[in-house]
Amino acid sequence: MAGTAIFDLDRTITRQPTWTRFLIFVNRRRPAFWLTLPVLALHGLAYKLRLATRDSVKVRALKTLTWLSRAHLDTAARAFIAREVETGLFPGAVAAIRWHAARGDHLVIATASVDLYADHLARALGVHQVIATRLDWTTGAGPRLSGANCYGAEKLRRLDEFNFAAPTYAYSDHISDLGMLLQADHAIAVNPSAGLKRAAQTHPITVADFTSPDIQFLEAKGALPA
Repeated sequence: MAGTAIFDLDRTITRQPTWTRFLIFVNRRRPAFWLTLPVLALHGLAYKLRLATRDSVKVRALKTLTWLSRAHLDTAARAFIAREVETGLFPGAVAAIRWHAARGDHLVIATASVDLYADHLARALGVHQVIATRLDWTTGAGPRLSGANCYGAEKLRRLDEFNFAAPTYAYSDHISDLGMLLQADHAIAVNPSAGLKRAAQTHPITVADFTSPDIQFLEAKGALPA
């Protein structure tokens, strides 16, 4: 029976986090950006020390994109994702997405990454729905956050707005998605962080290595597609 497969993006589908790399991709030829980069790094450190919020870190980073129009940023996002699809995806993630697609499952990306490029990745992979950090373009002064950063509890809240068909499969690499994983019928920790690896020892979570295209572990969780 067709169900739902929900994938985190960074380090679940992609080998590396995308946000900072996207900022560098867009701004790499701007000297002013490289002067700003240490400030962004300090703001990231402030978040680690709980002196700043994730939302404020993203708001500051978005200011480095205001020099380009929405059309130019969309073109850059397409180029960035084209490169990711070519060289930056885990083979296991691609195999799992294809497996779920063959089953007829509804495919979802749920991510703190911004919709600017998450939507392009979804289209490239045949994913039906994206739940991401949304950007607002209405001010005419470049992209701004539209609502909260789609991370942790906020991601779970937004997922809860939908009545996804069972059985549900959830994939993530990070402990921040533990709530999402535990709500799923089948939870898969992909190359998990230390925190998620510990959680998998005490919760019904399958640990998977997506550096390999081998997804035989899914055979026990649902009938193989014909």
